[in-house]
Amino acid sequence: MMKKFFEWTGIFESHLSAAEWAWRIITLMVVVGGGTTAGLLAKGSQLFSALGPLAWMAIGLFAAGIVSLIFFLVKLGNLRSAESAYFQTLTQPRTSINPLAESFTDQIIYLPDLYLPRKQLHSHKLFKRCKIVGPGAIAILGGSYVHSGFIEAGSLVVLPENTYLTGVLVFENCTVEHCEFIGVTLLVNKQAGEAFKAMGASVVGL
Repeated sequence: MMKKFFEWTGIFESHLSAAEWAWRIITLMVVVGGGTTAGLLAKGSQLFSALGPLAWMAIGLFAAGIVSLIFFLVKLGNLRSAESAYFQTLTQPRTSINPLAESFTDQIIYLPDLYLPRKQLHSHKLFKRCKIVGPGAIAILGGSYVHSGFIEAGSLVVLPENTYLTGVLVFENCTVEHCEFIGVTLLVNKQAGEAFKAMGASVVGL
């Protein structure tokens, strides 16, 4: 018996929060209490006292149904409001990043937010204390990278000379300070690849 009780309490804890269970219990108590009160009032009233127990019970059940309906409508209204707020959030732009800006400071930047209408080239721009998040690839062609880190970046890939890139973001001579690149594959030229390799990075293509 105790084993079954603890199994039941395990389901209690895993499926619903304590607040949700408390709300359900309170709702049940209010519904039962409302129906019982209505039945007792009907029994004690001159208008319904002569109708008998079945009528009192019917009045109690009717009152309980009304209270249940009110709780249902309140719950349904809250659910519809939550759904409306959720879908409104989905329709909002994820970010206010302007890829045409010349500088970016203290921002979380997803690679698609940096896409430009035609050539994906960002030249001589400043990135400061930003987190640049993939998945995706960035070609780094020169620039200054000060106190910046590369997380889950994998191996750096050295581009052959005179490589033409399309559909890949290019950072050309950009200044990057105190930034993190997360989940981004880096494509670099030979000179940058040698510099990264000297710092202990895994470089492919040298």
